[in-house]
Amino acid sequence: MSASSKKKLRKEQKAAAMTQRQKAAKKEATKLKVYTWTFWIVMILIVGLVAGIALSGPVNVMIERMGTSIVVGDHNISHTELNYFYIDAINQYCNQYSSYISYLLDTSAPLDEQVVDATTGTTWADNFLDMAISNAKNTYALYDAANEAGYEMSAEEKEAMDELYGSMDTYAKDLGYKNADEYLQAIYGASADKKSYQEYYKVTVLASSYYAAYSEDLEESYDEVVLREFEKETPYQYNSYSYAYFYMSVDDFKTGGTKGEDGKTTYTDDEIKAAEEAVKQAAESLAIPENSTVEKLNAAIAEMEKAQAEAEKEQTKEEEKTEEKTEDATEPSEESTEPTEGTTEPTEESKDETDTETEEPTEEEEKEEDETKEDKEETKYSTATENTDVLYSKVSSVMNEWIRDEARKNGDITALAYETTSTDSDGKETKTLKGYYVVLYLDSNDNNFALANVRHILVAFEGGTTNSTTGTTTYSQAEKDAAKKTAEALLEQWKKGDATEESFGELANKESDDGDGTTGGLYEDVYPGQMVTNFNDWCFDEARKPGDTGIVESTYGYHVMYYVGDSEQNYRDHMITEDKLTEDMEAWQTALNEAMSLEEKDTSHVKKDLVLSTSGLT
Repeated sequence: MSASSKKKLRKEQKAAAMTQRQKAAKKEATKLKVYTWTFWIVMILIVGLVAGIALSGPVNVMIERMGTSIVVGDHNISHTELNYFYIDAINQYCNQYSSYISYLLDTSAPLDEQVVDATTGTTWADNFLDMAISNAKNTYALYDAANEAGYEMSAEEKEAMDELYGSMDTYAKDLGYKNADEYLQAIYGASADKKSYQEYYKVTVLASSYYAAYSEDLEESYDEVVLREFEKETPYQYNSYSYAYFYMSVDDFKTGGTKGEDGKTTYTDDEIKAAEEAVKQAAESLAIPENSTVEKLNAAIAEMEKAQAEAEKEQTKEEEKTEEKTEDATEPSEESTEPTEGTTEPTEESKDETDTETEEPTEEEEKEEDETKEDKEETKYSTATENTDVLYSKVSSVMNEWIRDEARKNGDITALAYETTSTDSDGKETKTLKGYYVVLYLDSNDNNFALANVRHILVAFEGGTTNSTTGTTTYSQAEKDAAKKTAEALLEQWKKGDATEESFGELANKESDDGDGTTGGLYEDVYPGQMVTNFNDWCFDEARKPGDTGIVESTYGYHVMYYVGDSEQNYRDHMITEDKLTEDMEAWQTALNEAMSLEEKDTSHVKKDLVLSTSGLT
């Protein structure tokens, strides 16, 4: 496949994101710092058409349209345009955190009456206004850069924009508005109109398009030399590691203490130091070369805990003996040594009852009892936690430096202190030992394996019951079975036909509930963790080969799978490319923003007293 064809294919793939989870994963992977305004503005038109955002109160329309809120570079941003940025910033935030927005702020109270930062007194309204101003500056910095570079949107983008402009009045009328002006005023305020909104939309879409194009061209420019140069300082960053660890807390080794009236136990400095020394010795006793496998380490942990349990039993016995001796040493009174009148000798009958011998257990019963005891002993001991192929970035900071050592080899073991640091009002730092990690190194993986190229047909679940609180939808077994049956029928239909990759793509365009019907269900350069779990595991099965088909279930439905083959890019280079691209794009955009001037004039016209619960945003 040529470079231009691959570039076109990637554009098509970006337009056909499979799931919300994949979108989030892609967004996290690239870490682009500018808002994708095209998407969010379209979201405004869709969400707003249904709900609307009412900006009430008397407004001088001419002042709103002609007055200047901020000056960005050579651009005077009117009160009306800043309102576009402001409401879109709120809408973006509400969409991003929709599932738990009520935990972040009070949706029934005005935004300017809720403090988001107690130190500065910043309200949520101030916060969203700052976002709006920052977005305006970012957008116009990119817009100016695009014009300076002579950049133009693609024919497809221009066509999509024209279609949106032409359909605004239709959308508005379908919802009972006279025209697009009336609809936009319901969303953004009385001064909004189609002409100013289209200008705002053109600026934001051009900025977003230029950012994406610049990023793609930059990525295409990276070659082997660039990637190897970028990774050489931190090669371990792109490795995965397999290891086991066992955590031992200082709290588990504390003895003594004084229980207060509130039920809490406090310990003296000497008692704490004794516990710290005890946990250190225990950890070091486990972190010895003899415990070079997970099995051996677990056996040593069991022996240690068994010994601790025996020691506690002996301690309890000694304490009980001490108490008995104390009681025996106390001189009894004469009255207590004389039997009372009511005391009688036991009768023969009672002797017989008390002296009755119990029946001896059978050999089989003794064996069952012993096995039960063994089972209880097996389950009561702790074991080390095993981790396989964990990316370096996800390895705990307590152990990552030790694990990444190039000299590390299978079976190495160590005890690492886990400390926390606190700072008092005078700036003095205090370190507190919380415990020890016993870490056993098992293996490393440089991730030099190919990414996957795969096609799929999604048969989405239909129906379902949505939880009004969490927003999650669950499906009955019958609903799932119906989707599975359809997926099986589609796979069988394909097998009875040409059974080629091309015919699978054609079927995907026609039947899949994912994508826009133009990409043939193709995903190229799929990396581990990008897709939902079952989809991911199918792609990266060690036995997977080109032409393989199958059906997997996910939370979205059933996926009819077709494995195209391995990608030209490997996972390691993919990660390096993403990090390199993120660093370069951040530096580029930072330079653009720093070169862009910003002056605030009058920002009092934004709707700071907006109430989310009555605005249609939540």
